[in-house]
Amino acid sequence: MATMMSTPLRIRSTEDHVYEALRDQIVRGLPPLSQLRLTEIAAELEVSTMPVRVALRRLEAENLVVTLPRRGSHVAPLRVDDIEEIQTMRVRVEGLAANLGAPKVDDAGLSQMRKHLTALRHAIAKNDIDAYLIHGREFEDICYEAAGWPRLLRLVQEMRRAAERYLRIAVAGGGDAVLTPQFWERFYEAVAEHDGPKTEAVLSEALMWTLERVRVHLEENGPSPT
Repeated sequence: MATMMSTPLRIRSTEDHVYEALRDQIVRGLPPLSQLRLTEIAAELEVSTMPVRVALRRLEAENLVVTLPRRGSHVAPLRVDDIEEIQTMRVRVEGLAANLGAPKVDDAGLSQMRKHLTALRHAIAKNDIDAYLIHGREFEDICYEAAGWPRLLRLVQEMRRAAERYLRIAVAGGGDAVLTPQFWERFYEAVAEHDGPKTEAVLSEALMWTLERVRVHLEENGPSPT
């Protein structure tokens, strides 16, 4: 009788827990250059300082934390050139995924996209930014996954995570001009037509529009201090 092999479950480590908790606070609006004190974080999360140190290093590698000489770890400043780099890369990376994926989305995929589109409309009506972002990602990923390029999808997800802090600024600060279903409806229509270039163009327009919203916000509120 053959022995069934089970896939080992990935246990969430203390370091992962601390990393996700800190990252969540930062992307949700922890003020730039807020000091991140090891002992205070460890006490709040009920852990030792070691996993906090590891988490801070991971966040520094993502440009969400900076270490200042003789001042320790702080939330990274918000910079126009940072979001310009991220969004320009997203236009290339996600644009490619959209172009490749749109012609391959089947009827089942389109059905799932319509469900997320309905959820997006509900999130917009309730001004629920968290639901808006979650369903937006899942909506787009149906198209991106259809491309069949797993490395490309991982890169899309990496760049999207890098943009999340700025995207929340654009959405939260844009009012009705941002929280409308127009982009999502146009994206869906392009995918339903299996038109890769059109899907890419809609996406690129939205990404550049978001960049302009963030740029205006930072110019109006002043750049983060160094």
